[in-house]
Amino acid sequence: MKRHVGIAALGLLLAAVGCGSKSSGQSSSVCPVGDELLSDFKMDNGILPVDGRTGGWYTYGDKEGSGMLVPAEGGCAPPDLDTGNPNCSGPGSLHVISTGFRDWGSAMAVDFKGKLFTDAGLVGKGTYDASAYKGIAFWARSAAPIPFVQVAVLDTYTIPESVLPLADVCMYAAGMPDVNCSPYLVKFGYGYTGDALTPVMEDFPKFISTQIDTTWRRFEILFSDMKQDSTNPGRQSPGNTLAVSQITGIAIQVNTDHSTSPPTPTNWELWLDDVSFIKK
Repeated sequence: MKRHVGIAALGLLLAAVGCGSKSSGQSSSVCPVGDELLSDFKMDNGILPVDGRTGGWYTYGDKEGSGMLVPAEGGCAPPDLDTGNPNCSGPGSLHVISTGFRDWGSAMAVDFKGKLFTDAGLVGKGTYDASAYKGIAFWARSAAPIPFVQVAVLDTYTIPESVLPLADVCMYAAGMPDVNCSPYLVKFGYGYTGDALTPVMEDFPKFISTQIDTTWRRFEILFSDMKQDSTNPGRQSPGNTLAVSQITGIAIQVNTDHSTSPPTPTNWELWLDDVSFIKK
């Protein structure tokens, strides 16, 4: 299982991120109180351009060659304007279908800033200071229960496309935890798979009974819940905690079933809506 998390992050960095944000006049969701809305997908796939945030949602997957994504990787993921979370913003959601990914899996993600160039000419993802918040929340439902979900918040220490000094940038190097890229994340949907993945359940006990299924549900993830995957150790952020003041984006990923050899694709269909920061 050591490969799939790192390679997933690579897919995120290589994906096209030229997606637009919402217009500044876009109205916000009224639910739930205490959240700061990022995306409600009522007009487009972007995040609300508040506090300097910008960007839009996109999809990506492993490069094994058998997988297919709708919307396809390589561009902005258009919203489903007819279907959405009836508990909050109503019609409008990000609808993604994934089949056949046999290496690490597939995902959807959003970046909060555009790319930056350093004085040395290095390209890096822009960072956003999320210190005013304690976590992220989103609503989701699926065509069938989805196993093997991971939600990651990426910071500059755990992605290779970083604006940190070159010597400090992580790299994808299996078996080399001092340099390997391994984001801070939580996993859920694993508690339904039997004993083969007990270490995963031990790492994230709060989420053992959590699963995206056919009912619209709100998923709340605190930054303090996040840790590096023990099956994929890597370069750590200071204090071995997410660098909340230097995050680059969010990724929601569905992994292949690594309890089999070779891994078994996890096919999935998901609607995402009302993504938000949770205020302190």
